[in-house]
Amino acid sequence: MTTDPQNIPGQQSGQGESKPHIYSVTEISRAVRGILEDVFDAVWIEGEISNLRVPASGHTYFILKDDKAQIRCVMFRNSRAGLKFDPEDGDQVLLFGRVGVYEARGEYQVVVETMEPRGLGALQKAFEQLKLKLDKEGLFAEANKKPLPQYPWKIGVITSETGAAVRDILNVMHRRNPKISILLHPVKVQGEGAAEEIAAAIAHMNRLPDIDVLIVGRGGGSIEDLWAFNEECVARAIHRSAIPVVSAVGHEIDFTIADFVADLRAATPSAAAELVAPRLDEMVSQALGNTRQLVKLATGLVADYKLRLRNLIDRRFFLSPRLMLEPPSQRLDELNRRLARGLDNWVIMQKQRLQGAAQKLYLASPQKDISALKERNSSLRHILDKEMRSQLNIKKERLNGMFKNLRALSPLAILDRGYSICADPETGNAIMASRDIKSGDHVTVMLAKGKLDCTVDKTTE
Repeated sequence: MTTDPQNIPGQQSGQGESKPHIYSVTEISRAVRGILEDVFDAVWIEGEISNLRVPASGHTYFILKDDKAQIRCVMFRNSRAGLKFDPEDGDQVLLFGRVGVYEARGEYQVVVETMEPRGLGALQKAFEQLKLKLDKEGLFAEANKKPLPQYPWKIGVITSETGAAVRDILNVMHRRNPKISILLHPVKVQGEGAAEEIAAAIAHMNRLPDIDVLIVGRGGGSIEDLWAFNEECVARAIHRSAIPVVSAVGHEIDFTIADFVADLRAATPSAAAELVAPRLDEMVSQALGNTRQLVKLATGLVADYKLRLRNLIDRRFFLSPRLMLEPPSQRLDELNRRLARGLDNWVIMQKQRLQGAAQKLYLASPQKDISALKERNSSLRHILDKEMRSQLNIKKERLNGMFKNLRALSPLAILDRGYSICADPETGNAIMASRDIKSGDHVTVMLAKGKLDCTVDKTTE
């Protein structure tokens, strides 16, 4: 395939040009990228995976090779989430994507959108990987298995409406118990979209009322034909089902992921019908046998009760019912006598307790202590008055002494002896030396009585 140079961005053509056009690396990379993405926008490529790595981003990088060439590939995280298996080095795969250029390194690569394993070995590997994953999550645990109802009356069947499986199930159930209702939800059981239809049918059946058990399956086939029952969405739909699920896929030697998750595995669809539907004639025979046992048991109980009743009727108190009242009547008289005697004793005891309480109350009366308290109060008041006067005189003498000492230390006492204090009239501070003032300054002279406002005529040292 050839490309017109005029269609490449930045390409110069024509005659008479004096110098060639110089491209930048980015221009060349973008031009090559545009060509590759235009020509190889959607391609299928088959090869072997090598150098696979998955960094923290979740994107997958690997090399796809054959015996003569190799190409770098990248599968972004959102595309990898839809894979049915975990790719590894050495896997033969068929991938779909587009060819582009990673401009930062100038390398062309395939941006992978989907990937499928190639060959039976690859499918078996995908089967084992999913089985190990779901087993670790506990989807196969026996604790999650729900028991099948003993007498189901409405059974849901999820399978193809045209396959042999649905005919086998209907024939077996009609033969064993024609009274059972069957609700068929037809689905695709192989090919693209089959797994999603089966999972949706299980969820739909769980929204319907009165369905006792579900049969999910199909007839035999190759591993590719049965692959819809190995899909993760089907396994999780079975695990979420509140209705017990019987898996009936293929023949006895065929095992699928659905078999491990289901509450019960049946070797074939016909075997599933036999496991789920009890035989009507056996149910009727069992019911008749239970009825006969109940009648026999009830007859025996009635005969036993009749014998007991006859023995009771022959007893003396049934012949003379008045005899039944004599012991209770005698007991009543005895209780009346004991009650009267007990009341008399109680009244006497309460009277004695009341007299004792009155005597204690009289002895505890404060009247006899009032005079003594008054006399003691008067004596205490006299002592308190005397003590207060004594303390008051002592405090007064102490205060007078402190007043005399304070007055002796007061500067005003010095003034009483004829001295005076010369001070600055503005600040009120005492003038201690003649050098602190000069002629013409105003001063205040404090005397023992009054003060003088003076003007300095002369200062001397």
